[in-house]
Amino acid sequence: MRQKYGLFLFFFLLLPTWLFAQSQLEVIRADSLNGIQQDLIMRKTLIGHVFLRQGTTSLSCDQAVLNSTTNNVEAYGHVKIIQADTVTITGDTAIYIGDNRKAFISGRVKLDDHTIVLSTSKLDYDLNSRMAVYHTGAKIVDKKSTLSSREGFYNTVTKNFLFKEKVRVLDKDGGRLQADSLKYNTVSKEAYFICPTEIITKKDTVLTSAGFYNTQTKVSNFTGRSTAKTDEYILSADTLFYDSPTQIGVARGRVEFLSQKEKVILSGDYGRYAGKTGITRVYGHALMRNIGDKDTLYLTADTLVSMQNKTDSTRKLYAYHHVLIYKSDFSGKCDSLGYDTKDSVIHFYQKPLLWTNESQLQADSISMYMTNQKMNEMRLRGHSFVISKDSVEHFNQIKGRKMWVLFSEDSRLKKVQVEGNGESVYYVVDEKKVTTGLNRVECSRMNIFFQENKVHKISFITKPEAKFVPPKEWKEELEFLDGFNWRTKEKTTLSMILDRVASPASVKKP
Repeated sequence: MRQKYGLFLFFFLLLPTWLFAQSQLEVIRADSLNGIQQDLIMRKTLIGHVFLRQGTTSLSCDQAVLNSTTNNVEAYGHVKIIQADTVTITGDTAIYIGDNRKAFISGRVKLDDHTIVLSTSKLDYDLNSRMAVYHTGAKIVDKKSTLSSREGFYNTVTKNFLFKEKVRVLDKDGGRLQADSLKYNTVSKEAYFICPTEIITKKDTVLTSAGFYNTQTKVSNFTGRSTAKTDEYILSADTLFYDSPTQIGVARGRVEFLSQKEKVILSGDYGRYAGKTGITRVYGHALMRNIGDKDTLYLTADTLVSMQNKTDSTRKLYAYHHVLIYKSDFSGKCDSLGYDTKDSVIHFYQKPLLWTNESQLQADSISMYMTNQKMNEMRLRGHSFVISKDSVEHFNQIKGRKMWVLFSEDSRLKKVQVEGNGESVYYVVDEKKVTTGLNRVECSRMNIFFQENKVHKISFITKPEAKFVPPKEWKEELEFLDGFNWRTKEKTTLSMILDRVASPASVKKP
C-alpha cells in the first residue's frame, strides 16, 4: 500500500514539470544564436529571421533574447505574434511571458483578427483569455466604421469591446458617435451605451444614456431617457426605438414631440413617428400645445395624430375621442377634431360644445377660423344653437340649421348669420340696463348684430314671424327656445386639461 502511495506522489510531483515542458518556447529558426548560462539562468540571443513557437502560437522578429529558465522572451524589430491563425499582432518591441502566455507589445502596434484592425502604441494581450488591453489611446478600423478611445478592452473571441474615455465612432456614411464609455461588438456592429452618448448622422442627432445602436443598419433601441433631433422636430422619451434610415420611431414614457417650425408640442405616454410620411401618433395622457407669441392653445384627447405635408412642411393635427381644447379666448369639447396649422382652421366633429367669453355654441359640427392666432369666425352646421349671456343675466339665443358667427377683436359675438329654420330670442335692454321686453323671432334667414354681447340690430332676409313680449307676460316657453341648455358647468378650463393628462389612466399600449 505504501508503495502505491509513493508511486502516486512521484508522478504528482513530476506533473507540473511535464506540463511546463509542453508549454516551453521553442526556437524554430534564427540566423545566429548565442547562449549564455549564469547563476542557473540560461539566456539565448537570437539574431536575424527569428522564429519561435509555443503550441499554436508563433513569434517572429529581427532579434530576441530568450530566457529558457523563466520561459520569457524579449523581441525587437518587426515583431509579429500569431495565435492559431486567428489573431495577428505586430509591433516594434515585445515581451512575451511563456508560462502565463501574456504579451506586452510596444511601438507601432497593430492587432488584426480578420474582423478589425486595432492600432496603438502599447498593447497588453493575454493569449489564454484572448483579451487585448490598451491605455494609451487606439484606433480601431473595420469595413464600416472607425473607432477610437483613450482606453479599451477587446476580446478577440466574443468580439466584444469596452471603450473608455473620449470614445468616438465614425462611419463611412458620415455619421459619428461620441461618449465617455461604450460597449461595442465588431461582428454585430452594435454599440451598447452605458453613459451619456451622442449619435450624429446626416439627418438627425440622438442623445441617450442607455441602450444600443447598430452602426451598420442605423437602428437604435434606447432604454434611458433619449432625444432624437432633426431640423424639423425633436422627439424625446424614456425609451425610444429609432430607425434612422426609415425615420421610424416608437417611444414610451413621458413622450414629447416638438415640431420646431409650427411650435407644436405633442406629449403622452406612448408615441409612434414615421418620418417619411410625416405622421406622428401619441397615446395615453395625450396633450398638444401650440405655442404662439402671446398665447398657447392646449388640446387633449385619447389619441393625437400629427401629419406633416412634405410639399410645404405644414402640419395637420387630428384628435380622437374625449377631446378638450383651451385657449385664453375660447374653450370647448367634442368627440373628434381636425386642426390645419397652415390655414389656422379647427374642425370640431360629433356634437361639439364651445365657449367664448359669455357665449356658448353647439352644433353637429363646427369649423373655427383664426387670424394671427385670434378667433375670427365659426361655421356651425346641423342643429346649430348659440347662447349669449348679457350683462343683466339674460340669455340671448339663436337657433338654426347653419350659422356663420363672426367675432370682434376681444372674441365677443359680432355677427351671427342664420341659414335655414332660424329662430331667436333676444332681450331689449335700454341705456339704464332696464329690460323692456323680449323679442321672439322665427325667420329662415336672418343676420343678427351684437355689441357687448347684446343684440344691437337684426336684419331679416326672408319674411319673419316676430313677437314682442313685455316682462310681465314672460313665460318659460317664451324665454327659452326648444333645446336650450346652458352647460356652463361643463366649460373647459386649463386646469381640467392639465389634471386629465396628469391623472392615472388605464390606457392600452399601441
